[in-house]
Amino acid sequence: MDRLERELAIETLLDLLETCRESEAGFLRAAGRSQKAGLKEFLGAEALQQALFIAELQLELRKLNVAAKPPTPGAPKMRGWKELTGTRLLASGDDAVLFLCERGERAGLGRYLRALQSGLPAGLFELVKRQHSQLEQAHDRLNQVREQLRRDEEWSERDRQSRVRSSSAGRNHL
Repeated sequence: MDRLERELAIETLLDLLETCRESEAGFLRAAGRSQKAGLKEFLGAEALQQALFIAELQLELRKLNVAAKPPTPGAPKMRGWKELTGTRLLASGDDAVLFLCERGERAGLGRYLRALQSGLPAGLFELVKRQHSQLEQAHDRLNQVREQLRRDEEWSERDRQSRVRSSSAGRNHL
């Protein structure tokens, strides 16, 4: 790997490292804001996946004799994750949290796509390609979970309305 390829690889890896750190922190914040135990676990698992990506990227940086920079303090830069910062609770609950997670993941996918198009050396390309594929799958899972949550809420609302109609009908017969 020549000097220019090495510099490109380092720059790309550092960008992806920051991306994964934001995603990990975002998923952890989202899990903290979630109201459902199962959703908290799901979001925690997604944060763990990001932590694994971070470890892989740091290993590649060490192979290039580059010390990974400590996490950058301050607000996240990617859309979605930055909306999950602060102490204000989101009015829309879990659906809004999942929407913001999806948004954050889309931003991360964009960074990974740029990395794949940047001309990385073969070994790094394969790592980034695999992580990108796993991010796409995670994004799909987020969408599926959000859709399931929406369906569950619709069923709960229909069930509640049905019980209200049943109890009203029962009172009319008394």
